[in-house]
Amino acid sequence: MKNLKYFLMALPLAFLWSCSAEDGTEPGTATNPVVTMYSYAPEASSGMNADNDLIVRFATNNAVTELYYLVEAADAANDYIDKNGTDAYMQKVVEEGSKLEVSGAANVDETILDQHGAILVTGVACNGSNRSMAQVSFTGLDWNKVCSGQFTANNIIPGAKPCDLEICTTDKNLYRIKNAFRDGYSLKFTLMGLVGTDGNGLKFYPVRVPEAQTGYSVTVDEKPSPLWVKDVAYWQEDASFATDSEYWCIMDEEFFCEFNLAWMTNVGCIAYGSAGGGNGSSSYFVPDTM
Repeated sequence: MKNLKYFLMALPLAFLWSCSAEDGTEPGTATNPVVTMYSYAPEASSGMNADNDLIVRFATNNAVTELYYLVEAADAANDYIDKNGTDAYMQKVVEEGSKLEVSGAANVDETILDQHGAILVTGVACNGSNRSMAQVSFTGLDWNKVCSGQFTANNIIPGAKPCDLEICTTDKNLYRIKNAFRDGYSLKFTLMGLVGTDGNGLKFYPVRVPEAQTGYSVTVDEKPSPLWVKDVAYWQEDASFATDSEYWCIMDEEFFCEFNLAWMTNVGCIAYGSAGGGNGSSSYFVPDTM
C-alpha cells in the first residue's frame, strides 16, 4: 500500500477588486462617478467553466450616467497604462469597450467567457467629462493530460469513476482530477514543495486541497444540503494537519493520490480524514498504468 501525504488547489478563479478614490459614497451625495468591481466564480451547475469563465459585478454610485468595460490581456493593459497613463486608458475603454446600461446607483453582473491566461477587466464610470476606473484580474487556466485512471471518493460517494489527472500549463505545481465527482466538478490540488519517501522507495509529495464542490447533495437533520470538500488543514485552519500522516493528502511520483478530506455541508463537517485519524475514509486516484 502506498504511503500518503497532503493536497492544495490554487483558486481557479482569483478575486481582486480596486476602485478609484473618489468622493461621494453616501446615496444622493456623490459628485463624481465611481464604479467598484468584484469577480466571482460561476457554479458548475450553471454550465459555465470556472477555469475560464467569470462573473463580474459592477457597483456604481448615483453619479454614474454611463458605464463601459474592456477585457484585455493583463500585460497589454498594463503596458498601455505605463506608456500612456490612466486617462488615456479610460478613453480606450470608452472607445473600444462594451457599454452597460446603467444610470445612477446600481449593481450590474456581466458574464465573461472563455478567457485564457492573465487578463484585466477594466470598468470606466462616466458623468460627462468626469471618469473613474476600476479593475479585476483573472487568470484563465489550461490543462494537459498526465494520465488516465479512476477516482474513488470514499464511502460517501460510492463507486470508482474514470477520470484524467491533468497539470496546469501555467503552474507546474497545480493539478486537477478532471470530473472527479459529477461531470464539471473537478478536484484541484497544489504541491507543497515537500518531498517524502515511502516504504517502497517511491517519492511522494504533500498537497493542499482547497474547497471543491462535488455536485452532490446530502440530507442532514432532515434537510438537503450541498456537499463539498477541502483538506483537513483548511477545515481546521491549521497548516500542521497538512503534514500529519493521519490527515494529509499526497501524490507519489507514479501519480497515485490519496486524499484525506473533510466532507462539508451547510451544518458543518460530516466526515473527515481517514489515514488512521478521523471518522471518514480515504479517497484515491489510481492511474491506469498501476
